[in-house]
Amino acid sequence: MNKINALLTNANGNLLDMTVVIKNAIKNAEQYAFPKLNIDWDIDVLFTNRLYDIVIPEDGVGGRTRTSDFIEFAINEEKVTESAMSEMLIHELCHAARWGKNNEWINSLFDAVINEGIATYFEAEYAGSQAKKQVFIKTILERTDEENEKIYESLREQIDSNYYDYDAIFFNGNDELPRWAGYSLGYCLVKKYLEKTGKKIEDAFADKYADYRTVLK
Repeated sequence: MNKINALLTNANGNLLDMTVVIKNAIKNAEQYAFPKLNIDWDIDVLFTNRLYDIVIPEDGVGGRTRTSDFIEFAINEEKVTESAMSEMLIHELCHAARWGKNNEWINSLFDAVINEGIATYFEAEYAGSQAKKQVFIKTILERTDEENEKIYESLREQIDSNYYDYDAIFFNGNDELPRWAGYSLGYCLVKKYLEKTGKKIEDAFADKYADYRTVLK
């Protein structure tokens, strides 16, 4: 049976008390994501409290998918919960699954937006069944179509470019863009694509970036 192989950076012993929580979060994520995305390979996940640059402060967790079978997963052990870990793992597993079934490179801002939109949509479906949503996904889901349209208009001129401010667009925002703008625009475009095609996210997560362009105005 394919699974997540958990690797803990534990030189300072700070993650020892998190072992049970991490184990439970892994089980939740495996049971949800592996069958839906047909992940038929093992995935190594490095758990650490050393990568604070990718941690969402309010949720105490962050992730970065390096390849189809390797994910870096950062936690603030004083803040993170099991549900937050499960939710973020599911987001990153979607990235890994796409890498495993579609080896396209991200060549433009549009590609990056769709890449994050796919994983965010998959995460949102999982979060919808949970009693408490994390700050990240709650923010994305509360952003209106009109707000996402404004984000798109702000990014329209550079949507096909491979030169853009990743930090401002996807994380911190700026004078024109709200926090996590790239994620919410991606979620909105993926939602439109699924409505247009009649597909579920588990059927569309590996579709080509060019396919998703059909929803652009």
